[in-house]
Amino acid sequence: MLLFCGEEGVGVIPCNPIAGGLLSGKHRRSAPPPEGTRFTLGNAAQTYQGRYWHDREFDTVDQLRPLAEEAGVSLVTLSVAWVLAHKAITAPIVGASRPDQLESSLEAAEFVLEDDLKRRLDELASEYRMGDAP
Repeated sequence: MLLFCGEEGVGVIPCNPIAGGLLSGKHRRSAPPPEGTRFTLGNAAQTYQGRYWHDREFDTVDQLRPLAEEAGVSLVTLSVAWVLAHKAITAPIVGASRPDQLESSLEAAEFVLEDDLKRRLDELASEYRMGDAP
């Protein structure tokens, strides 16, 4: 739908640009989801785990980590900057449990995503753009 929205001038406001925190890089596939995160709290925990807590997603985080290091930014900044780089995106809905978590998301507004890096991110994320809901 993003291509259609971009062509037709329809703004998109996506939520979860960092996949419920998975794209922060702080979670490990070998450990259970930490208590007090979106993956363990309330009714949404099962939804977040079902959507994001899989080897495929952790493999993607492992591939993104060196790209963020190469760009000199956090995974969060890189992820939100990539979302912001699409012409149909009006503004992503970012979430934070603590004020310090918001800083990396806000840095994305100032980060210049080079064309080559955007192309690499587009390729890496191509299968996800088909939708992530079951």
